[in-house]
Amino acid sequence: MQKKLLFILILLQGCSATPNGNTAAEKLIEPPNIRSAGAMSDKDIEEGKSMYNPLSEDQWQLVSYFTEQGMQATLLDNPVSIEFSWQKISGSTGCNRYFASYQLMGEDGVKISHSGLTMMACPEKVAAQEHQYLKNLADINFYQFEDDKLQLLDVQRQVRLIYQNLPPLSLEHTVWQMTGINNGAGGVVSSMQTGQASLQFIDGELHGNSGCNALTASYQINAGELTIGPVSSTRKFCPENDLMVQEKQLLQALTQVTHYQIRAQKLRLVNANGSLMLSLKQP
Repeated sequence: MQKKLLFILILLQGCSATPNGNTAAEKLIEPPNIRSAGAMSDKDIEEGKSMYNPLSEDQWQLVSYFTEQGMQATLLDNPVSIEFSWQKISGSTGCNRYFASYQLMGEDGVKISHSGLTMMACPEKVAAQEHQYLKNLADINFYQFEDDKLQLLDVQRQVRLIYQNLPPLSLEHTVWQMTGINNGAGGVVSSMQTGQASLQFIDGELHGNSGCNALTASYQINAGELTIGPVSSTRKFCPENDLMVQEKQLLQALTQVTHYQIRAQKLRLVNANGSLMLSLKQP
């Protein structure tokens, strides 16, 4: 009961809606003592044992979710995702990123517990989807595969969540639309102008737009490491003050990027400490 109350309090904090256009800062709220359920134990590692995890090989995007009115399709512009690793579950609610521990039990049992959630404010419809999704996730007890889809079920084996398999995107030759920019004060912010900015990585050359000026730079990739050279930009005057501020923050964030992560069709550019500098998605 205490775990469920903690879970509900966290998701309610993350679902507060603000009107479109308001700036929202991303803050990670992750409960202490999240343990890596489903991971190999120290004893297993010492003995060289390996455990097959049927959930850990793919990224999944939510197709539909259970509501009191029946199964409902997800919002097309706000995709929900999940990814299982040996350490944890992670994904997007369509607005916020969430993290949880889990444990596999028997042939098809799975128990998810202790969710952490970032605190981006969500528009009302997106917040409602997020709330119902996290509520369903807390009640999951079983999983099953149907063709290319993953279904998560409750203790009565009623289907609560249905996902489809996502082929991975590559960093290069993909147009990435900006969804959040680090403001230099410890938060990732977004506004109505954020989506006007974009980046594209093509054979060592970065091309982009700040929402006002065009950007160019060189870059190098080494596994998950990303090194971006000095960024040049055109010098067009932007009459909107918000765009000028956004451009300054974007240029500053690019100078600190050292690694990239692609999860569920979304790109995260992070610094050496693992802090998020820029978040982007495929348009």
